[in-house]
Amino acid sequence: MNQLTSHFILDEVKGQWNIPFIGDIPDGIDMIDVMLGKKIEVKNLPIQLPVTIDEEEETIYPDIMTADLPLFSKKLKSIFDSLEINNIIYYPVELIEERSGDKTAEYFLAVVTNIISCLKSGIDKSPAGRLILKNPIIDPTLANGHRLFRLGEEPNLMIVDSQLKQKIETANLQNISLLPLEDYVSL
Repeated sequence: MNQLTSHFILDEVKGQWNIPFIGDIPDGIDMIDVMLGKKIEVKNLPIQLPVTIDEEEETIYPDIMTADLPLFSKKLKSIFDSLEINNIIYYPVELIEERSGDKTAEYFLAVVTNIISCLKSGIDKSPAGRLILKNPIIDPTLANGHRLFRLGEEPNLMIVDSQLKQKIETANLQNISLLPLEDYVSL
């Protein structure tokens, strides 16, 4: 396989307005800690996340939501489980509609524990010293065969290899984006 297309950014499709909007994140869950792969201490499981749902449109429950916290559907989790991807700590989550208090869906908070700095090119700095990624390329020797990880140079990015991408695509999951890493440009 062409080295340039061997890694992809796993994310939600942006601009979806008819998915649940997550409200306040419960105490004890820090979005930065989750992004950095740190185990979280939760007293009560499942975690209940308040959501707002637009009642005028049909609500779509996608297989991944990443705007606030990385939430995986049971289908997406089962793909990773079947491939023995074991660097994710899962916490069961219930989405609770804020107005009614009704449970609307079940997900898993997915804490990816591997953060790997592995870029061999595509790294620059802005005049202010901020890291900028433009068409980055992974050094496979530094990725060391990991199939799913967060990119150390930009930990908000979840990276999957081409085999995981193929498995996700054949499962016909909803609202999943798999952008080739070399097409990425940070803002």
